[in-house]
Amino acid sequence: MVALVAGAAVVASAAVGGCGSDSGKKLTHPPYTVKSIQSGFVTVKDIGKGAVQVQDSDHGSHVIYTPPNSVPTCPYVQRADNITVAVQPDVEPVGGNSTGRFIVGPPNPEQSSLPVVTQGAVVFTTNALADTGMKAVLAESAKCPASFTILGGPPIIVGDYKINSRAFKSGGWTGFAQQLAHTAPPDLGTTTYDDLTTVVAHKANAVIYFSYAEIHKIGQRADSSAKAEKLAKTTLGRLG
Repeated sequence: MVALVAGAAVVASAAVGGCGSDSGKKLTHPPYTVKSIQSGFVTVKDIGKGAVQVQDSDHGSHVIYTPPNSVPTCPYVQRADNITVAVQPDVEPVGGNSTGRFIVGPPNPEQSSLPVVTQGAVVFTTNALADTGMKAVLAESAKCPASFTILGGPPIIVGDYKINSRAFKSGGWTGFAQQLAHTAPPDLGTTTYDDLTTVVAHKANAVIYFSYAEIHKIGQRADSSAKAEKLAKTTLGRLG
């Protein structure tokens, strides 16, 4: 299955030069700008040989679409069939400037062990606006259910979704890491499942996110959370 990476498919022909730095050194400090935040983004070298980078074109034809200027709160929940509380999959913070959404990963996630990383941020003119934006993100993410089911739609998204969330802290950045695992119905005969962790963090005048998606064989451990948090700490370290 590739539900959690299909909406952000990486194509070699669309590869672009990267945001982010290949250096592990701190490159900037608050107050942040769109360009300085982009300097901390995940690069192809962070992911591994064979990775490429693209910018989300915002064409809206994704299996699950959210605006590039939004921050994820509960991915895929807009397709859920069995939730009792209204939950939004993302929040578009007021008063911020988007960095755009950038995707780093293999050209074909089904034929590679590399993850797909989707990343973006919203940069505000003041810390107070960023605080308000992050509070809105936290409030919506807190509504995300522990599980939900998608019964209809493209086969790659049908199935059961399990969610775990915990606090995230690194170098003054604070937020949460939310892990989501998707398994398909048994009658589809699928031998893999999707493992996605999204880290959302706030510091000073910026709110940033990284979504780390992998495909595992049934029976393998869902380990995207540890990998995503380690990668987030590395890249956030560039931002000071």
